[in-house]
Amino acid sequence: MSAVKGANRTILDTEPRVKLDAGLVDGRVKVTHDTYEASTLANPSTIDMGGLIPTNAFVLYVLLTFDALGGSVTLDVGDDEDPNRYLNAVDASSAGGSIVPLVDGQGYQVDMTTASTPDNQLVVTVGGSGTATGTIKLSIIYTHD
Repeated sequence: MSAVKGANRTILDTEPRVKLDAGLVDGRVKVTHDTYEASTLANPSTIDMGGLIPTNAFVLYVLLTFDALGGSVTLDVGDDEDPNRYLNAVDASSAGGSIVPLVDGQGYQVDMTTASTPDNQLVVTVGGSGTATGTIKLSIIYTHD
């Protein structure tokens, strides 16, 4: 059996002590939530959802739930910098939900490095074919201190 340590545990065990970014250890968890009621929403369409995520916040979870929006409708969740940073082509033809399955999205640190493509506003992109009709809900859970 091997005994190994995660990246942050390794940093915490070093001497002299190195300070981790705020929110990585003992961070306060915050949430922003939003709902959109789609009515024959054409694709591609984008929906800005929730409040702005503060710079340097770490995104822990993105929870997307939806009604059956229509045949061949897909949903991406990301931001203007990376439109599918958190979720990619989630099948929304049947009611369901999804939690951040993309490894690069879980723990992503909002940095706002490019003003023309902000990464602090979560965006749902409706794709696939046809139009979307039904409820879309998005909750973003993040740490920021």
